[in-house]
Amino acid sequence: MDTISFRISGKDKFKVADWASFTPEFSKRELGQLSVKERTRIKPRVPYLRHFVLHPDRDNDLTIPKVEVYESVNMLKGEVKYELVITISLPKLLNENNLDEISYSDRNKLAELILQRLEGVGVRVSYFAILGASVSVVHFCKNIPLPSNIALRSILSDLSHTDMGKSYDTTNDVRQKDKNNARVVHLFCGTREWTFYDKIEDYRLPKSRRTDKKRTAYEKELTNVRDFGSLEVFRYEYRLNKAQTLRSEINAVLKRPYDIPVIFSDLFAEGLWQKVLYNSWKKVIQRPENQLALLGPDDPLQLMLHIFRKAKGEDLSAHSQNKALWSCALALLIKQCGAKTVKEELNKVWANRDDRLSEKLETAAKLVRDLPVSQGIAHITSELEKFNRITLNMLDNEV
Repeated sequence: MDTISFRISGKDKFKVADWASFTPEFSKRELGQLSVKERTRIKPRVPYLRHFVLHPDRDNDLTIPKVEVYESVNMLKGEVKYELVITISLPKLLNENNLDEISYSDRNKLAELILQRLEGVGVRVSYFAILGASVSVVHFCKNIPLPSNIALRSILSDLSHTDMGKSYDTTNDVRQKDKNNARVVHLFCGTREWTFYDKIEDYRLPKSRRTDKKRTAYEKELTNVRDFGSLEVFRYEYRLNKAQTLRSEINAVLKRPYDIPVIFSDLFAEGLWQKVLYNSWKKVIQRPENQLALLGPDDPLQLMLHIFRKAKGEDLSAHSQNKALWSCALALLIKQCGAKTVKEELNKVWANRDDRLSEKLETAAKLVRDLPVSQGIAHITSELEKFNRITLNMLDNEV
């Protein structure tokens, strides 16, 4: 787990030493001080009235949380409300880098560090307010060192051919994904994101090209003080960016009702990170079109003959022959051009046929289901099942 964002509601739950450190400068208001427009808003696009961001004076390079205050109004209760929002990378808070992964047992230590760093910038909250704070954003992450016989670029190339369908509204097609030389693969929707890249290479890039834009002072020197050589570390990030999505995913793993809010303490339930990351990985690799995209055999003839044999074993009719032919075509095209590209081009010619295409993709995937996935994808799946904690010292031994 890496970045989280949590909320502490009620101005009585937190105190700030210097409100002038916020931009814009904070000022508390009562209901009568609001304008008529502010008090009569109906279903506004922005749910808050004012937004304040802390810009503290710093005397060291230690990681500090991002601190924001949101002002909103509840006309039913006749009150102006204030909510403190804290965003922080937990590994960077604890270790000043996110190659070192945190453990479930770090919960109390992390809560105490958040408390200390907040007090250092003039924000005071209670320890128990942090443990019970409602979480709105979580980035579940895993670092996976690759053996020398598996190239990270080949894994990213395979993943760049995947698609998550209408339910998730993914990235652009593979022709546009490859514009950054397959350095990063990013599948996204409004509340869920899948991101894959080389963590070591990302450290070496300038800020404008990095995936992780906010480096600590320690991370800036990391590649200078440590010789990673040709080591590649596959970085997998699964980002949940809305409270409703968090409740859906995390409460399902914890076997709780959906409507129970997810709080800071819940995130450290034993086994949670592995289950969420592994389940999210399976969502990618088990979709029918992605099973075709991630196939291991690169020889088109070998793939064609396998599909023909499987189709023949099921049925010897003319329909079986047709099924084998279009299954083979879909498999070869998706491996070459990418699932999203193939689906979009087909739907341009035969509009509103997505259900029929889904059926054909499912049939094609069934015919190749006993074929192995590519070596890199199999390795990542295996490592997510093991879920061994990675540290910098372990990476030194990998070099």
